[in-house]
Amino acid sequence: MRQSQLALSLIAGVALSLGSAGAQPPPAPPIAAAPGAAPDQWPLLSGQVIAFGLTPRGDVDGVILADGTEAHLPPHLGPALLRAVRVGDQVAIRGLRAYAVPVVQAVSITDSATGQTVIDTGPPGPGMAPFPPFPGPTAPMTAAGRVRFALYGPRGDLNGAMLEDGTQIHLPPPEAAAEAAMLAPGAMVSASGFGLATPYGRVIEAQQLLPAPRP
Repeated sequence: MRQSQLALSLIAGVALSLGSAGAQPPPAPPIAAAPGAAPDQWPLLSGQVIAFGLTPRGDVDGVILADGTEAHLPPHLGPALLRAVRVGDQVAIRGLRAYAVPVVQAVSITDSATGQTVIDTGPPGPGMAPFPPFPGPTAPMTAAGRVRFALYGPRGDLNGAMLEDGTQIHLPPPEAAAEAAMLAPGAMVSASGFGLATPYGRVIEAQQLLPAPRP
């Protein structure tokens, strides 16, 4: 009896091995650049800056290009980015681009006219410049209008929309995914929540999102 069970186990193991050998393994994602690669070894894209990306608390965390591409940098590099780039400037961006959405985790952003470059070298070390302070208290805020672009986080998760008037609306990714139709370009939407009017644009952390009537 024991020998029969052992034989059956061996047969099953061989069959499993043969099945695995014939199966195609899932393709590995392509590597954009080797870890630790210099900025100029990462893929390049360029475009015109139409806005700075804003976090719900008002920190600058990148740029938004005219074609809707978002290039993200860590928020502690926001002050350097504001010194290097202006809205309307052409920029060259090196970094890792998402496959399905227009998002780039930027390694560097260079102003094409002045050559000024901001490079992400990692978190600030001890004794280096601290993260920027909170820009100011949020207040109840509303916005309504047509969506110009959907907005995404650095990892490509849908997290809001930019209206045609430049207002940026943010929601947690699970809630944004559930309301994707209202965050799609061309949709009319009304948002209410808590926000800030910064020198670089308005941003709302939405508590409620509703369809807005078309003009």
